[in-house]
Amino acid sequence: MKIAIVSSLYEPHAHGGAERVAQSVAETLTGQGHRVEVICLGKGGRVESAELNGVRVHYCPLRNLYWPFPVSPAGLALKVAWHAIDAHNLAMARTVGGLLDEIRPDVVNTHNLAGFSAAIWQAAARRGLPLVHTLHDHYLLCPYSTMYRNGANCARQCLRCRIATAPRRAMASRVDGVIGVSRFILERHLVRGLFAGARTAVVHNGYRPPERPPAAPARAAGGPLRIGFLGSLVPNKGLDRLIDVFLGLPPRAAELRIAGAGDPQYEQLLRGRTASRHDIGWLGVVRPEAFLPELDVLVVPSLYHEPLPRVVVEAFSHGVPVVAARRGGIPEMFRGDCGWLYEPDEGGRLSGILTQILAQRDGREPMRAAACAAAREFSYEAMAAGYLAMYQAAAAR
Repeated sequence: MKIAIVSSLYEPHAHGGAERVAQSVAETLTGQGHRVEVICLGKGGRVESAELNGVRVHYCPLRNLYWPFPVSPAGLALKVAWHAIDAHNLAMARTVGGLLDEIRPDVVNTHNLAGFSAAIWQAAARRGLPLVHTLHDHYLLCPYSTMYRNGANCARQCLRCRIATAPRRAMASRVDGVIGVSRFILERHLVRGLFAGARTAVVHNGYRPPERPPAAPARAAGGPLRIGFLGSLVPNKGLDRLIDVFLGLPPRAAELRIAGAGDPQYEQLLRGRTASRHDIGWLGVVRPEAFLPELDVLVVPSLYHEPLPRVVVEAFSHGVPVVAARRGGIPEMFRGDCGWLYEPDEGGRLSGILTQILAQRDGREPMRAAACAAAREFSYEAMAAGYLAMYQAAAAR
């Protein structure tokens, strides 16, 4: 099968889980004998193509006011103008349409659309190409993709979001098949009337675990508990709340390692609050496979409804139990006794769990084994099979 995958970002510009999913789908299906080409955004002034791990990648210039990934320092007026263009970017649709004429795929699979806009669905439909879309976030319902505002989750679309996303929702009728990376994110769109008549499926994000069974971190008996955070440093990820809880733990009982990048102002604020604490380390961008094996527990303190954070499966794959907020699709990832879920709006819940872990540090091997078992249900092969089944169904229509 010949497949065209469209993703806002791709290596070497990828910085989030959605881009890694698009890449793993492309490379896994290529390894199975399918021909996959990727269309993504690039920082150059013209379309540039390259071969990456057997996948042909086309980097398109962004026809908008500025490059926004991962976070832009642009002022409010410029951001509003950027999102207005991104509501229906005909210039990007023309670029993608030309590449689809060149690739001539059997099916088109779009992932994150920021920068391209849903106008590229029209380009695929005009060419009679079967179209599958993967829901990684709330982009079709919210200009900022999170449905999170002023420190709270949005129970419904506000008037501003309905107006800003109207062109995207109108284009949803062009989609033949829709994949939700979680049941949560799929149903959030279906109940709002999007993708009426399209075939639907839930295909959880996959991850390739380490070849060797993970071993427990080696350290002296009685050493501090190693707590980790790995993700974007933005307010809706809840890192500030984790830091508050950590500062309330008994002295020298634990250490907090923070990995990731994001909003510079938010990061600077948090670094200032923790400058005097030698038990809090800021590591910047790291490879998960280098960071996770050194942890005793990973905390995912998300405040907004994350569709399916890949970092949970990454931690499970390395035998690391996870303490996670009961938000979005996160509960769908837990299998057996592999961690703890808590309500982030209930004060003291996260603190109580971490205090419990400190008091019961021995005998965690069964939990590490349960984490590894949970990770096996999120394989690349299972993910690729789900995508291929949807591609074939869309093509058959």
